[in-house]
Amino acid sequence: MAKLHSKLIWFILIALALFVGYLYWAPSQQSEARRGPASVAVSTAKVETKAMIRSVSSLGTGISNNSITLISPTSDFITELNVREGKRVQKGDVIARLHDVEERARVTELEGILEDQKRQLARLKNLATTQATAQSLLDEQQTKVNTTLAQLDIAKAQLAEMIISAPFDGYLGLRQVSEGAYINAGTVITTLDDLSTLRVAFSVAEHYLADIKVGMPLSVTNAAYGEVRFNGKVSAVDTRLDPVTRTVTVHGALPNSDLRLRPGMLLNVKLELDNRMAMQISEKALVPQQQKQFVYKVDADNKVQQVEVTIGQRIPGWVEILSGLEEGDEVVVEGIQKLRSGLTINRVGG
Repeated sequence: MAKLHSKLIWFILIALALFVGYLYWAPSQQSEARRGPASVAVSTAKVETKAMIRSVSSLGTGISNNSITLISPTSDFITELNVREGKRVQKGDVIARLHDVEERARVTELEGILEDQKRQLARLKNLATTQATAQSLLDEQQTKVNTTLAQLDIAKAQLAEMIISAPFDGYLGLRQVSEGAYINAGTVITTLDDLSTLRVAFSVAEHYLADIKVGMPLSVTNAAYGEVRFNGKVSAVDTRLDPVTRTVTVHGALPNSDLRLRPGMLLNVKLELDNRMAMQISEKALVPQQQKQFVYKVDADNKVQQVEVTIGQRIPGWVEILSGLEEGDEVVVEGIQKLRSGLTINRVGG
């Protein structure tokens, strides 16, 4: 009987302990239920519409708009040399003149012969109208006139070769000869470059060929001028691709009135392929799942819901949103790995 009484006491004590524990546990659970799950710290950003600039970068080389090497077409002494290094000349200005005494004398001689032959031909034609004159005499004299005319043309061409003039407006390079020197045919006198517009030649991968059009804007920088940008446009696209590198050569035109850009410069080219307004979010907000893209959208109660979005073009750090969001919507960009739909978020950071 005592044993049964002892067991009953222990049973009552255990039951009492369980009841007291319940009294403490139940209110805390109810309070926790009222508070709901703990909030998650994340960074968010608004969906915004702004310029989406898609571009491609390449290394290019500066090329003169027009460029030639002035050489001597014949051999003789230089009697006149007008090479002012680095100075501007206009089309037709005389750069150099060779010794041309013999050539001028030959032209004068042939002009005199031709004038005499033309007088004789005119006299024969007058006689033909008043008396019988052999047609053979007229033909013979006409042949002499034609032959002398041809010789005179050759002599004038040889005389013209003694004068080297500028074929277009431009700037002279370094002088390679001196006045009074005897030079042979093919000797370099100087260079002439049209620097008012500088062309830049650069290569672009085949992947971008369909996007490149004449007139597209581009900009270049050079180590000599730091971050200063020189703006221009695409002037030509090659009709052929390099079969080894699978690239196409593109030429751009850059206004260069201040002459800061020079032929041969290494230029960093940025070609603008597309520039339009688009709704964008940070790439960090995307949650890829198989072939789809999702984001966590924040509602008015600071809770997140996972929504599917359709994306368009990408640029470094940003992605275009075609559907699934509206401008001004708030999405989570950092702390995504801790989220699931229905959780409350706590904004931190910028």
